[in-house]
Amino acid sequence: MKAITGLIGREDLVDKALREIKKGRHVLLTGATGVGKSALLETLLERLERRRAERAPVDAEADDWPRDAETGDAQNQHGHERTRRTQTVIHIADHQPKAQFVDIARKLLAVGLIEPAALELPEEYHYLPPELIEWSRIRRQVNRLSMRDLTAAIIPALHDHQGRVIIAVDDLTSLTPTLVAFWLAVFEVAQVIGCARQKKANVSKLWWKMTEIEIPPLTPDATREIVQAYIARQGMLIESPGLFVGHIVKQSGGNPQAIADMLDDSAKERLVDKRKIREMRHAAGVRYVDFTPVMIIALASVVGARYLAIGTGDTELYIFAGMLAAVVISVRVFLFKGAGKAN
Repeated sequence: MKAITGLIGREDLVDKALREIKKGRHVLLTGATGVGKSALLETLLERLERRRAERAPVDAEADDWPRDAETGDAQNQHGHERTRRTQTVIHIADHQPKAQFVDIARKLLAVGLIEPAALELPEEYHYLPPELIEWSRIRRQVNRLSMRDLTAAIIPALHDHQGRVIIAVDDLTSLTPTLVAFWLAVFEVAQVIGCARQKKANVSKLWWKMTEIEIPPLTPDATREIVQAYIARQGMLIESPGLFVGHIVKQSGGNPQAIADMLDDSAKERLVDKRKIREMRHAAGVRYVDFTPVMIIALASVVGARYLAIGTGDTELYIFAGMLAAVVISVRVFLFKGAGKAN
């Protein structure tokens, strides 16, 4: 959907994140499921790659150095400067902690930043150019390496590289305390941009190293603009456009994934009439309070009061507890019936 609607409502967040990345800081994008963390991360990577491509001709041509002066130490120094300015961006989409390190090793191997020998590959791979190494042939062997072995290969490779390496990770939510030390080692030699649904307290040492940028739900105005842009681009036939837009604003709760789900589902209809609009539902837009603990306490109190009344022979207390039980059960039925309709 991003190709149709663009990055409506997120431009300020993109600019803010790019400023932090430019300063060399580790960045953590946080927010609820479906709020657009991965989409924002992809946009950041696109902008970084675009800037790198725009700088590449200057780095290659070296316009700031006279050609006849590029001899001896001057040429070596200039070459070093070109290398230093090189930027490598790798994107890790896997959500499993160890698989993320395997993917880092894979992509560093693909761009020639890590030696095959460091990953304990057979000698036949040691002198092959990176582009000739088939991952399908070596994947099982690399997967067998422990986290310690993977880190021992990755960290020196990143440390020895004179350019800038940015590692973008789709999901850091599943990190455990035992993995914090490995990631902290990566933080020392590379810049990390990650996403997380929540910041677990037991890995707080990692979060302290990162600048958090929380991604809130979209505003109603931004949601309306997205829906209207989608309708225009897709040429959807809608009986009541105003009702359709307002319904999606309410049901989505500003969650981009919810907006996309509802729009994609509606686009399959030849005509979206009022009945179909009213039937549209999405859990992201439902807001309710969980009364389960309150109901448990109320029922336990009623049962306790009735047993107390039986034990003491208090008829009035027994009758009162019975009436209270009837009220609690009735309220419970209406509450859960209402919650079912909301969902």
